[in-house]
Amino acid sequence: MTSAADRAMLARPGARAATGHFLLAPALLVLFFYLAALVYLLQASFYTFIRPDQLGEASLVHYVKALTDSLYLGSLLSTFRLSLVATVIALLIGYPIAYRIVRTQSATVRAALIIAVAIPFLTNVIVRLYSLSLALGNTGLVNETLRGIGYLEGNDVIRMMRTEFGVGIGLVYFVLPFVVFTLTSALRRLDRDFEEAAESLGASKTETFVLVTLPLSLPGIVGAAALSFILCIPAFSTPLILGEGAVRMIANHIYDQILFVENTPFGAALAVITLVITIVFLFAQTALTRKRYRV
Repeated sequence: MTSAADRAMLARPGARAATGHFLLAPALLVLFFYLAALVYLLQASFYTFIRPDQLGEASLVHYVKALTDSLYLGSLLSTFRLSLVATVIALLIGYPIAYRIVRTQSATVRAALIIAVAIPFLTNVIVRLYSLSLALGNTGLVNETLRGIGYLEGNDVIRMMRTEFGVGIGLVYFVLPFVVFTLTSALRRLDRDFEEAAESLGASKTETFVLVTLPLSLPGIVGAAALSFILCIPAFSTPLILGEGAVRMIANHIYDQILFVENTPFGAALAVITLVITIVFLFAQTALTRKRYRV
């Protein structure tokens, strides 16, 4: 237990400030190493590659290659396309779930929904993806179920592994909990008085939702979309396991260039391009939100 002397010392402004600085030290240490790695990555991207232990002269050759080579440019476009599609689908699925969690009168239903959404956090992402691959495979749960109900005949299958469709399912499965909990937080903060006022003026529940609830929850939707998009862009294990090499997002190319080819400058250039585009997206999202709500 804390003694009276210790409590008195902690009550002093100087002691509280010192304690705050001490608690801040681990975060600053992590930030230092992160920024140091980022600076090294940025610096390395501007040098030509000679061999793994030797860099050449300063040049933009890696950026030119990344933005002109169809392989890497196509991978960048695929990454952002898959991230965008997964974000939209996650919002379409997550909004009704979040709305139900907030508005249901049943504590049992609310608890069941929260537990169902939170279950993915309780297992390792690799375990979840391998479990998903068993469900999406040619002889997996989905195809066998469709065959059992007569939708598929004989050896017919719906190919989901090694396709962008399967990778998209994996991305949605990964980001859905983040989207649901972000939207839940936003919906909890809505003032119900506006909805009650609309209904008292003769608006139906559908009109109230479309004209009042949905616009008021738009900042939460934008925040959830931004979070989902950012989480999808650096996805590595999802395309690796569900794409099985046929679908490669930009993180897979960065990994190969640095770990296997050992061309760190080119891998760094790919990473910097991805980071810059992501930052631009975030600034655009923030600007649009501020303009819309005059923050």
